[in-house]
Amino acid sequence: MVFGVLLGWQVPGSVSLLNRFSIGTTSIPIAVGLIVMMYPPFTKVRYEELHEVFRNTRVLGLSLIQNWVVGPILMFVLAVVFLRGYPEYMAGLIMIGLARCIAMVIVWNELASGDTQYAAGLVAFNSLFQVFFYSPYAWLFITVLPAKLDLQGP
Repeated sequence: MVFGVLLGWQVPGSVSLLNRFSIGTTSIPIAVGLIVMMYPPFTKVRYEELHEVFRNTRVLGLSLIQNWVVGPILMFVLAVVFLRGYPEYMAGLIMIGLARCIAMVIVWNELASGDTQYAAGLVAFNSLFQVFFYSPYAWLFITVLPAKLDLQGP
């Protein structure tokens, strides 16, 4: 990261050069970097044992509560407390708080020598929830709740 920041600061043309390697809004260098970063941990997963993760309803339930109840509410409260007068920033913080960074779970789990099956299972589980619930949560936390609290919307 330090190298990238220094490169962008010292060589201003490097940013526009890297932006040329994009398809739509997807940066190819970032996509390649994510794949290179996540591939080694995913090769250690014993996929034939993954079904055991989904039998542990306590871990799945805790993951759901942390990711889809505690996290969004906490980010909403932080946004309201600190960014009440800046509705665009408030909406941005809420959206980031709703977006689970599932790729980093794999990397941090690898660095912590955690259980690779559980990490892969929880990532898959939360990925599904992200696909189906991000939009309704964004609508709820950015449109409905601020209106109920008489907050200025974005």
